[in-house]
Amino acid sequence: MNPMLRLAPVLLVGAFSLPAAAQSCYVHSETSGAVPAPVVTEQCFEFHGMDNDDAIDWVCQDNEAVKNSRREIRDSCPDGHFGICTARMTPETLANERATGSQAKNGTLPTQVNDDATIVTYHYHASDRAQAKIDCESAGGSWSR
Repeated sequence: MNPMLRLAPVLLVGAFSLPAAAQSCYVHSETSGAVPAPVVTEQCFEFHGMDNDDAIDWVCQDNEAVKNSRREIRDSCPDGHFGICTARMTPETLANERATGSQAKNGTLPTQVNDDATIVTYHYHASDRAQAKIDCESAGGSWSR
């Protein structure tokens, strides 16, 4: 038997066992003396129903404008959250994961965001858990534990 034919099944098994693309973004925010402390200091979010698998990678990049925040791409959000906020994905969410539920200025969404796409945010640490829930719901999200 040809050595390449014997090697083919091994290569196929290896290809299918490769780790999946990153699906979540873990965010840890710290306080600074000049800026009020964030309500939620540790959270992790996931996009569901997105056609673009690279979107989470782009949103999860560390941003120079937000120096007090560390972002880490992970395969999934860990257990141990105290609350979950689920909201409709919008084009604004791709620029700022907290911008949930609002629509574009002209009232329509661009085609790059599916109508059924959602952002699911898991909250781990907060200075005010009740306020985290209020912030979720006032931005158009649905809160659950």
